Amino acid sequence: MAKRKQYIIDRKFQLRAAFSVIGVTAAISLIIIAAIASSIVYNNEKINNIYEIENNIFQLMQDTTTNCSDNGNFGNMTQMLTKNHELNLYDINKITYYNRMLLVSLVICVVLQGIILFVMIIKITHRISGPIYVMSGYMKDIIDGKLPTPRNLREKDGFREFYELFRDMVEVIKKKHN
Repeated sequence: MAKRKQYIIDRKFQLRAAFSVIGVTAAISLIIIAAIASSIVYNNEKINNIYEIENNIFQLMQDTTTNCSDNGNFGNMTQMLTKNHELNLYDINKITYYNRMLLVSLVICVVLQGIILFVMIIKITHRISGPIYVMSGYMKDIIDGKLPTPRNLREKDGFREFYELFRDMVEVIKKKHN
């Protein structure tokens, strides 16, 4: 039996089901993203404040050391402070960069999740809408006085028992008309 190319058969039902599930998933995802985003923004602001304070302290210390007479210990301490300061600034920048990348990655994952869910729900509802669509066509034939010969359902279609009951009903109607 040839596969049908059209997956959206009962547009209202399938899209309502898909958007209902996606809507709930999106709402929950948005709450999670908002919580994480606010945490990232708050942490980045704290890190930026630390960055500014440390940089100001370091600049003040550097200005002070250049104005003071050079002492061997003071010079070594300045080199150590400079090295630690540069490492701290590097780490702070790295953390803020990773926070931004985390947020972007999270948004991309949620969008991909929504697309995947949409496709999956359309395929699942297709297995429900397909048999109903076929039975509706047969019912219209019966109303028009034609007696259809129902075909078998596809392997993964839903409503198998109901469809078999429908086929039995069509056979009973055919027997009564003969």
